[in-house]
Amino acid sequence: MNNIFSKGLLIITLISSLLVFCIFFLIIYLCIDIFTINELKEFFSLTWSIEDKKYGILVPLLGSFIISFLALILGFIFSFSLSSIIFLANSKFIKLFLEKTVLLMATIPTVIYAFSALFIFVPFISYFKPSSTLSILVASVVLSLLLIPTMSLIFLNIFNTLAQKYMKCCLNLSLSKEEFFFSFVIKNSTYHLAQGFLLATTRALGDTMVVLMLAGNALFLPSSIFHSTRSLTSHIALIFANDFESMAFKAIFLCALLLLSSNFILILIIRKIKANTYEI
Repeated sequence: MNNIFSKGLLIITLISSLLVFCIFFLIIYLCIDIFTINELKEFFSLTWSIEDKKYGILVPLLGSFIISFLALILGFIFSFSLSSIIFLANSKFIKLFLEKTVLLMATIPTVIYAFSALFIFVPFISYFKPSSTLSILVASVVLSLLLIPTMSLIFLNIFNTLAQKYMKCCLNLSLSKEEFFFSFVIKNSTYHLAQGFLLATTRALGDTMVVLMLAGNALFLPSSIFHSTRSLTSHIALIFANDFESMAFKAIFLCALLLLSSNFILILIIRKIKANTYEI
C-alpha cells in the first residue's frame, strides 16, 4: 500500500514538474524574438504607449518591487510580533485565539481583502490624504495582510520546534522563557526566518488581485508611496494583445518570464539556505 502511495506521489510530482517546464518553455518561445540588445533596450524603458509604439515595462517592474518590498517589511514586522506573542503567551486561551485567527486569515480569499479595503481602508486613508485613495501605500498594507499567515505560521513552527528540543535545558539553567526566546531562539533561527521571508516574497511578487484593485494602475514612475503605480501582474491582466507578432504581445510574455524567473531564483535561494543550515 505504501509502495503504491509513494509511486502515485512520484508520478504526480513528475507530471507537475513537466507542466511547469512546459509553461516555462512556452513563455520563452513566445518572447524569444526580443532577446536582442536593441529590442531589450526598448522593453526596459519607462514609457508604455501602444499609440506611440513604445513598450517599456520598467514602470510595472519597479511598481512590483516597491509594493512587494513595503508589504514584506510590514508583513515581517506584524508576523514576527504576532508569532512572538503567541510563543511567549502564558494563557492557552490567548495562544489558541491568535493561532486560530492566523489560520482564519489564511482561508480568506484575496479578492475579499481587496474588496473590504476599498470600503474600509481606502476611505480612511483618503480622509487624511484625499489624493492617495488608490496608491502604493494602500496596496502594500493590504498585501502585507496576505503575507501574515504564511510568515507567522512558519516563524511559529520554528519557535515551537526549538522550544521542544532545547527549552527544558534552558529552564534547568534557570533561564526564563523570555530569556530563552531572546537569547537562544532568535539567534538560532535567523536562516529559517530568512527562508520564511523569501517564501513570502514569492507570494508578494505573484499577487494580482490586491495590486490590481488597490494600486491605481498608473503607468508612470511614482515618487511617493502615496502615488499610484502598476505591478507586473496587473500589467499582464490589463493589456489586451492577441496578435502573436505584436510587440505588446511579446512584452506581456516578457513580464511573465520575469515573474516566473524571479520566483524560481527565490526558490533556489531558499533551497540553498536550507542546505547550508542545520535541521532544527
